[in-house]
Amino acid sequence: MKLIFSLLLYLFSVSIYAQTIYSKNYGNQQNPVVIFIHGGPSGNATLFEGTTAQKLADKGFYVIVYDRRGEGRSKDENATMTFKESFEDLNQLYHTYHIQKAHILAHSFGGIIGTLFTSKFPEK
Repeated sequence: MKLIFSLLLYLFSVSIYAQTIYSKNYGNQQNPVVIFIHGGPSGNATLFEGTTAQKLADKGFYVIVYDRRGEGRSKDENATMTFKESFEDLNQLYHTYHIQKAHILAHSFGGIIGTLFTSKFPEK
């Protein structure tokens, strides 16, 4: 009984702190991966989605776009918008899309996040 209670408590606490990040993919999963990181703060990936994502996919890339936590379609009033959160969210994208390595394509403030992420996680 204690094990079941502990498991339920754990699942409840995970669901409270779970973060849903808006993301969308374009192209074939077998192709080289490109993750786009938008600028901001208060930005989103909509312009890139509308102008470039599919074109890159048509050129042979698997493109993933997302809105960073607390921005665009990834609403979160509790987002602290720290680099730590940004790295957690990027690592979650790698997990969600089963990615080992990716090219990072970023704009403005997203470029800072991309540069720091690749420096901290060069294997990715």
